[in-house]
Amino acid sequence: MCINLAAISKALEQKGPVILLESQSRDHPWSRRSYVAARPTAEIRAYGREIHITGKEGRQHFEANPWEALRAFREQYDGWLFGYLGYDLKNHTELLSSQNPDAIGAPDLYFMVPGFILEQDRHTLQVRMIRGSIPPNDERHAFSGSRGRFKVRDLKPQLSMDDYLGGIREAQRAIADGDFYEINLSHQLRGKFSGSSMALYQSMKKVGPVPFGAYLRTPDCTICCQSPERFLRKEAGTVFSQPIKGTSQRGKDEQEDHLLKEALSSSVKERAENLMIVDLVRNDLSRIAEKGSVTVTGLFDIETFGTVHQMVSTIQAEAGDKDPVCILQSCFPMGSMTGAPKISVMEAIERIEKYRRGIYSGAIGYIKPAGDFDFNVVIRTAIIKDNELFYAVGGAITGDSNPEAEWQETMVKAQALKDAT
Repeated sequence: MCINLAAISKALEQKGPVILLESQSRDHPWSRRSYVAARPTAEIRAYGREIHITGKEGRQHFEANPWEALRAFREQYDGWLFGYLGYDLKNHTELLSSQNPDAIGAPDLYFMVPGFILEQDRHTLQVRMIRGSIPPNDERHAFSGSRGRFKVRDLKPQLSMDDYLGGIREAQRAIADGDFYEINLSHQLRGKFSGSSMALYQSMKKVGPVPFGAYLRTPDCTICCQSPERFLRKEAGTVFSQPIKGTSQRGKDEQEDHLLKEALSSSVKERAENLMIVDLVRNDLSRIAEKGSVTVTGLFDIETFGTVHQMVSTIQAEAGDKDPVCILQSCFPMGSMTGAPKISVMEAIERIEKYRRGIYSGAIGYIKPAGDFDFNVVIRTAIIKDNELFYAVGGAITGDSNPEAEWQETMVKAQALKDAT
């Protein structure tokens, strides 16, 4: 059965929050199921330690560690959870803080317990209703096709090239001093947005399908995510992580594209950066894994997307029946978005970067009632709030990095959004 997930999502969002988690590449081995979740029966938001819950007991406001609040929320509402984890939840796992300005102001955490859940197998196109019923056909038809329009204006980096290069050089001095080995530095683009956010998401998807796309219309903001990267998946006691580290732009023709792909695959620098993150993820997984179960099942694989080639590795571990929120907390945030060693670089990121990452570098996904889950890494993501659009880009910095080349890599990553608009 072939259905238009975007049209269903658009129809549902007219009446409240909706989350679309989309495996956009039909035959991709990493992700085969798509979900639409809506009509929440309960919601949780966290702004630092300030927790807001709406549910069967009405509205609740209290202070707590957001990870502990999410754990308790899941125990209270025994069902599926869909939502996101923002980067600044790190402050409630380690003794860290965030003092940079927050231009978006979205919650650090948002999850819903949906009254509507639709699942589609992207390999067979079979559809299963887990909860609720599909909107009437005429209602979906009203939002199908190319009716949506949008406009992005004045999209500009909020940090000058010189300032970004200065941040890279500051990081390289710290690397030379032995403070850390590798750091992921990012900066934010900002512009004006008008029109249909779903149309923007669809346009971003056309630039290049990804296995972990997501569209979230929440009470606070709208998120259009084109992520190729998996943070964590748990299935039948096994936890998988698939960090991406290493990027090359696509070629102008088939021959150049092949040469660029081969150059990325054989790059000593990119392999070294990727291996550092693999070791970091192995260490994170060892916190929750059964002894001796952490293994690397794929190393330096090259995956091709619409505008870039990327280097991907796969690590897995056995976690038994450990609590899913505990597993997520132990490994959060994804090491490919920080660097190594993790705590040192997260402290340095707060010093060097000039903005608060918020949802960027976090994770979007779902948790099933029995505890299995799947979350992406929030990259290549446009966040819309109050007619403004925010889009962050970054890259890994080592002692051998060329600052000008690193700036250019962020511009290559930003090109995916520019191509969509």
